[in-house]
Amino acid sequence: MTPTRTLTVDLADIRYSWRDGDAPILDIPSMQIPAGSRTFVQGVSGSGKTTLLSLLAGIITPQQGCVSILGQRLDQMTGAQRDHFRAEHIGYIFQMFNLVPYLSVTENVTLPLRFSKRRLARVADGPTAEATRLLEHLGLGGAELRHRPVTELSVGQQQRVAAARALIGNPELVIADEPTSALDADSRDVFIDLLAQECEREKATLVFVSHDRSLAPHFDRVIELSPHPNPLPQGARESRAGGGLREGDADCVVDQRSLGLPKEPLQGHETPSPLGGEGWDEGKMP
Repeated sequence: MTPTRTLTVDLADIRYSWRDGDAPILDIPSMQIPAGSRTFVQGVSGSGKTTLLSLLAGIITPQQGCVSILGQRLDQMTGAQRDHFRAEHIGYIFQMFNLVPYLSVTENVTLPLRFSKRRLARVADGPTAEATRLLEHLGLGGAELRHRPVTELSVGQQQRVAAARALIGNPELVIADEPTSALDADSRDVFIDLLAQECEREKATLVFVSHDRSLAPHFDRVIELSPHPNPLPQGARESRAGGGLREGDADCVVDQRSLGLPKEPLQGHETPSPLGGEGWDEGKMP
C-alpha cells in the first residue's frame, strides 16, 4: 500500500484478534475514506463500530496489515508515537462526552491544546477566542455559560462542549462515537448539521458512528457494519451523495463461513470484509 494524502484513512490486509490464537474479529482486505468526506458508519451493538474506531485512532494496532491515517503508518509507530499523533491530528467526540467535571466549559474546550503544539499554533486568535467562536457556532453563546462547570449543563449542552473540544485546533480527522444517542430527533439533526458545517469549514474528514440508520441522509458516504450470521446480503454496503443504504455497491460480499469465524462477528464495511468485536481504552485518549 502506498500512503496518499488524498485519503484520510487507508486500510489494507488488516487482521486483528484480541488474543493470540483467537479467530480474527477484524478482517479487512481494504477500506479507504477520502480526505474531506463525511462518512457515516452504521451498525447495531456488537457490529464492530468501536473496534474500527480504536483502529483509526491508533488505540489498537493489527497483528497483520497496514493502517495509514493522513499518510502515516500507525501500525509502524510505537505506542508513544501513536499517542502523539492522535493528540496532534485527531479530534474525538465520545458517546458519554468524557468532559472533565472540575473544569469550566471553556477550559474543557481548550484542553486538547495543552497536549498539541500543532493544534495550538493553528488557533490564530488564542485559545479562549477560538473556544468562544466554536461554542457560539454550536449554539452555546453567553459568557456566563462558558464559565460554568460542565456538571451544571444539560446533556445537549455537554454534547456541544464535547464537539467544540474535538474541533478546536482544526484536527484533520474528527471521529464521533454515537454522540447523539441521548438527544431528541430535532436536537440531533441540528447538532449533526452544525458539526458537518464546522468540519467542512476546516476541510476536516468526519467519521460519525451510530446504530441509527435514519441519520444516513446527513452524510455523503455510508459504511454499514452487520453482525448477522447469514452471508447474504451481509457485508459491505455503501451509498453516496445523500444517504440511504443500498445493497450491491461493494465489490463483493464475504461469506463468513469461508473465513472460519464464529457466527456472531460477521461484519461488513465499505469494501469487502467482515468486521467485529468491541473494545476501547478511553484512558489513553488525550
